[in-house]
Amino acid sequence: MYKIMIGIITSGILLSANTSINISQGEKDYTNSKKKIDGKTSSINISHKYKNGDILLGYLKDDVSLITNPKGDLDVKKYNVKYQHNIIPKLNIKASYIKIIDNQAPTDQGKVYGIGTDYKITKGVGVKLEYYKSDYKPFNVNQYDLSIYKGFKLNNLKAKFTIGSKVIKIDGDTYNPDMPIAKQYNFKDKSYNPIFVKMGLNYQGFTAGIGAFFGKRMFTVLDGGTKVQHHAMQQDKTYMLKLAKSFQNIQVGLKYSFQNGDELPENQKDVDTKVTSLFLQYKF
Repeated sequence: MYKIMIGIITSGILLSANTSINISQGEKDYTNSKKKIDGKTSSINISHKYKNGDILLGYLKDDVSLITNPKGDLDVKKYNVKYQHNIIPKLNIKASYIKIIDNQAPTDQGKVYGIGTDYKITKGVGVKLEYYKSDYKPFNVNQYDLSIYKGFKLNNLKAKFTIGSKVIKIDGDTYNPDMPIAKQYNFKDKSYNPIFVKMGLNYQGFTAGIGAFFGKRMFTVLDGGTKVQHHAMQQDKTYMLKLAKSFQNIQVGLKYSFQNGDELPENQKDVDTKVTSLFLQYKF
């Protein structure tokens, strides 16, 4: 159903200009995990800009090798859509949706709904407010985001700095209530408040981005409502890097992320997750 829906919409969009397609392929590596070994990740995103906004459709697939599991390896698929609309030049509103399909986790068939606004206070300065509701069968998660950004230009160098905070609240008691009592995990912490910072740079076709999270977090919705971490992994340290080069209508680049945290159901601490991806974007 989802593939048909995306195919129909995509076919219509690709017939017009102001459309871009982004394809990514990457490798995942886990250190000190009690469950995961390594894996592959791939995604495709298609966006179309029109007079007063834009729409984005996305698909992500993760295949992860597990140490031992009678159900086989981990197979995750995520579908997302995000719609943004400019009400007035200074005010932008958005809505987003993610559907999760996971052959192992209790958060299988989860749905994430998002709304938000972006208001430009003055030239180069703005504030974003976002709310996300993650609807999982065993529990729900409410997330509130507040961020402030500042853009500036120095000759041919363009830069944008963002700082913000997320408030994440878990509504529920147990991650996997359908498991035998001995294997169930009951949430000990239900509230998280991480801080995040990021910087984007653009210089004559070269772009770079760096970002970091400070403070513990879990079940986090990311990237403006297009990504979500739906496993019971309590992250503590997160660092991200992106490098890219544009050639007319094509951009190629590299993304890297490092996360350190705890696998809560497995009671395994100090687990590193490293993801390295190559991507290509083409603008029509």
